Amino acid sequence: MGYLFGPVLSRRLGLSMGVDLLRHKTCNLDCIYCELGRTDCLTCGRGRFVPPQKVLGEIREKRNEPFDYLTFAGSGEPTLSQDLGRVVAFAKETVSRPVAVITNSTLLTSPAIRKEVAAADIVLPSLDAASPAAFQAINRPDPGLKIEEIIQGLKEFRREYSGEIWLEVMLVAGINDHEADLIARAAESTEPDRIQLNTVVRTPAEPVRPLSEEEMVRMLEIFPGAELIPDWDWRVPFDIRNRILDSLCRSPSTLEEICRLHDLTDSDAIKYCKILEHDGLITRRIEGGKLCFLGSKSRGRG
Repeated sequence: MGYLFGPVLSRRLGLSMGVDLLRHKTCNLDCIYCELGRTDCLTCGRGRFVPPQKVLGEIREKRNEPFDYLTFAGSGEPTLSQDLGRVVAFAKETVSRPVAVITNSTLLTSPAIRKEVAAADIVLPSLDAASPAAFQAINRPDPGLKIEEIIQGLKEFRREYSGEIWLEVMLVAGINDHEADLIARAAESTEPDRIQLNTVVRTPAEPVRPLSEEEMVRMLEIFPGAELIPDWDWRVPFDIRNRILDSLCRSPSTLEEICRLHDLTDSDAIKYCKILEHDGLITRRIEGGKLCFLGSKSRGRG
């Protein structure tokens, strides 16, 4: 069993090599929108879920592979692993790329866990509610968790941490969008470097409704300065698709080269390569220590 996965194409982090310290699906929340499905083990208890020595070995083996971030994420909430601090510290010593931690913020109430997470170069916490009712409705937490304590934990973490904090807010129609103003005030009070607004675009744990693109744009009036990060339009425009495929069938290219050749932003290049790879139209390989994409031998033109 492998404990590192990827690198995956991430619109927020580029090429992200994931580190999973958990068993599927171990979390202290059972979010209605989670793409991993329902939580199998709902707990606030920290534990050892995977052999740490094997994780350290995989990090050592893969440290020279091409990726932009080594990202602690995976099958649940990373801070539930009692080995998080040790593995993050090892990664910082071993890997030349930045280390990221994606967290649901719940255990940042603990000074010891805040210290472990603060060893990362960038932290991506989340905050989906500002009231107990909305917290219960969208995140379905372990009974011991309180949203006001979580918000306070985020504030404490900001005071102690000098790195980048990118706070994600997931908005679900009819569940927490009615208190967007409260969430916005709470989010601002935690002083993140970025606030990133998201909605449900992947298959969720429960049949919930996303906000439309128009509704999300209106949310920018409530969250001034925030970014919108959902992928509503999960397709590659026909002309761009064929241009990318034609060029990759002639010669492998890195993401940077794809951006330059086709006049694309980084996020669009990542999105399009992710779709084309998923559809089996392109593959990846390492050339000269860099991740390159190349066209598959057989493909349609439709």
